[in-house]
Amino acid sequence: MAATLHYFMLPDDERALFRHLERRDLTVYPELVPPGYTAPRVEPDLVANLDQSAYYLAMERLGPVIVHPVKRGRDRGMLAIEEVPSPVLHYERSLPNAEGELVAGRVWAELDVTDDANTKLGKPLALKALFQEIHDLFRKNWRRSDPKGFWVGPHAGAAFKRGELKLREAGHKGKLVGVWR
Repeated sequence: MAATLHYFMLPDDERALFRHLERRDLTVYPELVPPGYTAPRVEPDLVANLDQSAYYLAMERLGPVIVHPVKRGRDRGMLAIEEVPSPVLHYERSLPNAEGELVAGRVWAELDVTDDANTKLGKPLALKALFQEIHDLFRKNWRRSDPKGFWVGPHAGAAFKRGELKLREAGHKGKLVGVWR
């Protein structure tokens, strides 16, 4: 079963998260990787250069990021990351929509099993520890949503409380979300 954290964060919250993760030697990959791509390291200044809605955060010291070429369609020739055997977290950014509302993002990882049918060992403990570290950071410094289910970054929570920001669930019929307390 996949482990998922849903959140709302403004760019300042995202920079704070990347500052926290900087010491973990993570690299950033887009969802579709161009051949010959060199992945940058996670650092707070990288947030300004992120132009896509979703990325992979990879712990390459635990093992290689496994990719396969896309053979058909408009993305032909690009490389797609295989999430289960690779030591990666899927990172969807929390971005504003056309109405100016902040749409929820998420961190997702398959931490329990690998793609090998003969083993049930799962991902390396360091990747599980990284996911737990992000969850602990959210629990310690972030606000909860109302209704439950989302974490709200400090800057996003303050903007919501001032009435400058609306928070919306991701998806076609996403509902508005508030901040608890």
